[in-house]
Amino acid sequence: MATFKARARALDMLGRQQIAGIPTAISELFKNAHDAYADRVEADYYRTDGLFVLRDNGLGMTEEEFVQRWLTLGTESKITSKNMAKPPVDPSKPYRRLLGEKGVGRLAIAIIGPQVLVLTRAKRDGMLQDTVAAFIHWGLFECAGVDLDQIEIPVRTFSGGVLPNAADLQSMVRLFEDNLARLRNVMDDKVHDRILSDLRQFDLDPSEVDTYLPDMSLTGNGHGTHFFIKPASDMLAADIEDDGGDRPSNLVKLLGGFSNTMTPGHTPPVIKPAFRDHKTDDLSDDLIEEGKFFTPEEFRNADHQIAGRFDEYGQFRGSVSVYGQPFHDHIVSWQGGHGFPTRCGPFRIQVAVVQGESRASTLQLEDWNAMCSKMDRFGGLYIYRDGIRVLPYGNNDFDFLDIEKNRTKKASYYYFSFRRMFGVVEIDSTANGGLTEKAGREGFRENAAYREFKSILKNFFVQLAADFFREESPETRYYDTKMEYDRQDKLRKNREKQVGAKRRKLTEELATFFDRYDAAEPRNRVDAVLDQLRRELDYAASLDDPAEAARVFLDLEEQAKKGIAELDARYKVARPRGVGLPKNLTRDWENYVNAVGELQETLLIPARKRIDELVGEHAARARLMLDRRLQLERSLKLLSNETQSKTARERKATHESLDTVSKGVVEAARSSTKRVKRTLDEVFAEFAALDMTDLPASEAMATRDRLETALQTTRDSELNFLQTIREQLEAIDLSGEGGSLDQMEAVEQRAIALEEQADVDLQLTQLGMAIEVINHEFDANIRAIRANVRRLKSWADVNPDLQDLYAGIRNSFEHLDGYLTLFTPLHRRLYRKEIVIRGRDIAKFIADLFSARFERHKVTLESTDAFLNLEIKGYPSTFYPVFVNLADNAIYWLKDRPMRHITLDVREGRILVADTGPGIPERDRTSVFELGFSRKPGGRGMGLYISREALSRADYDLAIANTNAGTTFTIAPKEEQQS
Repeated sequence: MATFKARARALDMLGRQQIAGIPTAISELFKNAHDAYADRVEADYYRTDGLFVLRDNGLGMTEEEFVQRWLTLGTESKITSKNMAKPPVDPSKPYRRLLGEKGVGRLAIAIIGPQVLVLTRAKRDGMLQDTVAAFIHWGLFECAGVDLDQIEIPVRTFSGGVLPNAADLQSMVRLFEDNLARLRNVMDDKVHDRILSDLRQFDLDPSEVDTYLPDMSLTGNGHGTHFFIKPASDMLAADIEDDGGDRPSNLVKLLGGFSNTMTPGHTPPVIKPAFRDHKTDDLSDDLIEEGKFFTPEEFRNADHQIAGRFDEYGQFRGSVSVYGQPFHDHIVSWQGGHGFPTRCGPFRIQVAVVQGESRASTLQLEDWNAMCSKMDRFGGLYIYRDGIRVLPYGNNDFDFLDIEKNRTKKASYYYFSFRRMFGVVEIDSTANGGLTEKAGREGFRENAAYREFKSILKNFFVQLAADFFREESPETRYYDTKMEYDRQDKLRKNREKQVGAKRRKLTEELATFFDRYDAAEPRNRVDAVLDQLRRELDYAASLDDPAEAARVFLDLEEQAKKGIAELDARYKVARPRGVGLPKNLTRDWENYVNAVGELQETLLIPARKRIDELVGEHAARARLMLDRRLQLERSLKLLSNETQSKTARERKATHESLDTVSKGVVEAARSSTKRVKRTLDEVFAEFAALDMTDLPASEAMATRDRLETALQTTRDSELNFLQTIREQLEAIDLSGEGGSLDQMEAVEQRAIALEEQADVDLQLTQLGMAIEVINHEFDANIRAIRANVRRLKSWADVNPDLQDLYAGIRNSFEHLDGYLTLFTPLHRRLYRKEIVIRGRDIAKFIADLFSARFERHKVTLESTDAFLNLEIKGYPSTFYPVFVNLADNAIYWLKDRPMRHITLDVREGRILVADTGPGIPERDRTSVFELGFSRKPGGRGMGLYISREALSRADYDLAIANTNAGTTFTIAPKEEQQS
């Protein structure tokens, strides 16, 4: 009789070569932790030395169990065996269904790295057992010609919760080397040398690793199973890398959502996984923490939700919510069962859908963008067996239901897309035993149960699209709501197009006005009019004929006043009616109103009076008698002609608009009547040709319903169209006291203000979150660098050759460290104690921080003795960022100036930061402290606002001093600033 004989390569083929990749292997190990009743399973990957550690706090294994189960292929779990005890259970926890029964999943460890140290400590009946340690190099199982029973695995036990140290591990490695030496004659030399090199580089000390991974330690009362793999495969780093786009890394894609945490009311996960990527010894990131995956709140906020159950015959019954309107007890039938129970068994489904266009979604734009970004990365239909994810379902590249394939045929017909939906199918081991996974965890086996399972789900999504999401669907909630959203979006875009042009025109006109105003053009032009009047009056006074001279005087007066009127019109800007203005444009408009009012009060009105005075003075000197009545009459006629001319132009434009609207309304009403008549003719023509003699009652009723629906649809559509036109005409206000335009302007103004405030709040929130992240990311690194710089100093003290190197590194680090302190204003708790802040320290900090920019832009920083001797008590996180912001702004505005100086000074108790820049226009002196205001291209308008707010909380104020040139900011206690 002959028997089978197993080569060692069989293990490699059953394990490493079966598994699709490293993420799948890690998922298998997570499932093993679940089967061991662990509450937590955590993986840590240290990039600096290639160490991969995977730990759980499960029941662990005794030495016997490790040898009889872990080192035995094809062990039984669900399959009963007379010769082996059942796997242990934790009586203090609910029973868990085992997730695998082939016993080869553990062999997937080989794909993570070539050699592994296994530590496991069992807990049985409340008693802790000895720690079991084993060392394996998987390369030996890849060798041709080696039998499985020729490979010996070093296994040792350690009592009393003691971990093996480096010496213990090396003794186990040497035992493996001895085994390798015995097999030398049947191995390839290159393979032998590679394995030997790996063994001699396995310099791990489990006791040391335990000191920086103390959580879930196997010492003391700890129990569970730990795997130490070194070096980890280079593919692990590649599987972790994320390009930051809409595709997550392979590892995140396959390990994300390990347990169902996305649906409302989900069963709490029995095990919590983690995967920490340690990019440095001090910096780590949990790649699969819950917040990065879908949440129940996001599920509830989606545009549409589907939840229900497929019974044992494949028939769905559940609820569908479309744009918030629930449809209870909805049924989707499946005809593939032919009355027989399905082989796949009953299962549940929950799906959330978000519209692919923001205009058709109920979500706010920011929320919609965030949701779409997450769905691009993780969207899809996940399958969970007993609460644990089945791979690769949920990966939107795995189109097992032809969702994306169908959508490419006709998106409006099939509707659904993995990238715009997320949801779960929940199965369990008892009811769905026919669904069995492939050995490589690449989905379910293509058996009859799985084919039925797919058929049920494919039919479900196609039928749902037909029931709710097509134009001809019987339930019109989706189509009607989407059409309304589309209509509103079209109206918004048309409105924005109309008002956008008006806002742009207003912006340009205001900019032109302020350019002229800042250049003192009004003053210069008024002076020119008056100067010309003086010269011409002097000439007219020299005329010999008094009557002719008097007439010329009146002509010159009229001409001068006309010139002032033209200047008045030149600086007039009309605000468009019915158009809401954003904050910056409202601010500019208010500044314009103030400026033009100032022009009237200080320039134009005095200019008119001066014209009268000049004419009177010159007439008196020339002894001319001017007809005052004629003088007044000519002035009134001048104003009357101007008034009539402008009114006539506006009346003509109004009549033209009325004619255009009137013709349009009449044509629209006529077209509506034609559409109604055409529908009536079509319906009655079809009715006239209809033979009712042999028509069944059901068909007759269907025909009647169809014809009546056509009439009703046309009636409702045209009535709504005409009523809309009539209501717009009736909304015209002829009283002149403000009508629909003013109402629309007020509403739009309010909406714009709320949107801008929401944007500001979002920016501040993002700023705070960014600083939280930056503080978290840099804090540990900075501490580590600081400690290592101190260590380097001890070497430099005894080695003169290192002095220059140490000094350079220290100075560069102190510069970086000083710059990072700018992030502390939002972390004032770091400075719970006020300190004395000296002016010379501030000056040095600014000089060092901006040294490169000062040199590049040829800017000089000067500090007076008064500033250098300044001492104030406060938090550095309050004052330092203010000086940084003021210096940063000054450098920007100085870079194109001939004189580039920044001066730090103290006068009369006020700290001064002055520059020789272009200065701040009068109209902007209040606005510069508002959040979002900036004249700097690309500026966010946050610096001065935050600086002033920070100082205000310290009872200081930031203000702008009145100076003849440049800009001077003052910092002083509030009581002094106000005095």
